[in-house]
Amino acid sequence: MKSVVALPLSRPIVVGVLLILSTGLSFMVSRKWNLQSKLSGCIRAYELPPIIDIPVNEMSKQAYESALKEYGPVIGVWRKGTLEYIVDESLTKEVISNDQDFSFERGTARLLNLPFILPLSGGKFFKDVHTMVAGGTIPRMDKLVDQIFPIFKRQIHGIVKDSQLSGKGVDLFAHMHHCIAEAMLITILGKKFLNDNTLRVTEETARAIAIMAGIYPDISPFARRFPRVWNVITWMRLVVEVVILQYCWVIVPIVWKEIRARKYQPLKSRVSEDNSKEARHDEPLVHYIASMYADSQGRVSISSAIWVSILIIAFIFVSVHQTAASVVWVVFELSIRKEYLPSIGEELSAVADNINADGVHRLSYDSLCRSTVLDSFVREVLRTKVDSLGIVRETTRDAPLGGYIIRKGNLVHPMATLTNYSRTLNGENAAQFDPTRWIDGAAASTVSSEYLTFGFGRWACPGRILAVTVIKMIVFTLLAVSVPEVEGGEYVVTDPLNMMSLPPVGDVVFHPFDSGLRSSGRLDARRCNS
Repeated sequence: MKSVVALPLSRPIVVGVLLILSTGLSFMVSRKWNLQSKLSGCIRAYELPPIIDIPVNEMSKQAYESALKEYGPVIGVWRKGTLEYIVDESLTKEVISNDQDFSFERGTARLLNLPFILPLSGGKFFKDVHTMVAGGTIPRMDKLVDQIFPIFKRQIHGIVKDSQLSGKGVDLFAHMHHCIAEAMLITILGKKFLNDNTLRVTEETARAIAIMAGIYPDISPFARRFPRVWNVITWMRLVVEVVILQYCWVIVPIVWKEIRARKYQPLKSRVSEDNSKEARHDEPLVHYIASMYADSQGRVSISSAIWVSILIIAFIFVSVHQTAASVVWVVFELSIRKEYLPSIGEELSAVADNINADGVHRLSYDSLCRSTVLDSFVREVLRTKVDSLGIVRETTRDAPLGGYIIRKGNLVHPMATLTNYSRTLNGENAAQFDPTRWIDGAAASTVSSEYLTFGFGRWACPGRILAVTVIKMIVFTLLAVSVPEVEGGEYVVTDPLNMMSLPPVGDVVFHPFDSGLRSSGRLDARRCNS
């Protein structure tokens, strides 16, 4: 495969991205304040929540839940050099529904170490991401599944074959990260730009942004003692090594050429025309994003082209890293709960368009929509492995909450596990893993106030339908040709506080398929996930 060389026309966009990232780093360095001194100067009439000391090496779901039970419904905890307020399930809906007092955009930007992204985008970053994902992927799910399923089939067959020949376990996250990166690269740019170089850079970009966003826990003593300094050092290193020297030199020239070489019908005018609907569904995502910024003449400005490149980075991070981690969790749970394999295998026989000796020949989006047994299993894994502190808001003023006042500019986290495990909201057996819980209920991608894995309300994850669809494609393909087993029957949780963001540690062995796990019967179609 030929590698892509930077084009002369791409220099303005590379310089622009560099300037934006440099400005962002400067913003992060300059945006320092001493929150402790702020608190000491508060008016005494404001009653602040109790501040609980939880040592870094003891931070876990259990520690936070115990502190909330004893001191709640609101507590403050210092984590990574920042005072964060945590609320229990009685206040969760108030926090995630009150946009006036608790800002999703400000909170999420800070949580991901991107405080500069909102002022640089005029406050539109998350709105643009939502438009990009919801408009650019959901309407064309049928085409996307047809386009990327062969990738998963080819990659997974290779993984299973290697494992069975060697008899050894494989690092499933590394393999899933690779094949999902390939699928998303084709989704973004189209198959003609897939080569070893672009795929490598896509993987490296997803990995780098995960580190820059603080997904991976800081294990070094220096990082724990000086988290802000460590963040700046890490950002500078990865911006130079990955974003500038790799992404800007390999992916950005392609984006620049695709955007500047043609005219686009502005998004507002084209959504009202149905005659080209089918053709639009065949286009790569970069064309859809370009249409979001096209002027009346169909041209995309240089500044907008720079912004498109940044939005693509966001899409790569979310679609590759988080989806790969979720796939690993589902496969690991299946491997230790083999009693559910026959029912899922039976469903595979019922919904797949065709299955032959080589496994699944074809899965369509409609087939996946009808897979309620696997969908229920996936939803239960996502419910029970939810990130405890994955949802965040920032107070926009001194906001009353639970009998206390949360000062303006503070982060507030609903303790998502308390909601997802609530017996009031999810039944008396909410603490138990029951993969049949949702067979006749909500789909894995459906959000609600009692299921916070994908957030809630207007800021729910717009890519959840694509993510669940990818998970089901991969799991069905794996189970069509093998039986997964975690070596030793155990795995290690990387981050006990935020489990879903990071995959469990352990190797998976794929044993030859036992035909007894899949019956020849057929199941009735019951619903389509949405």
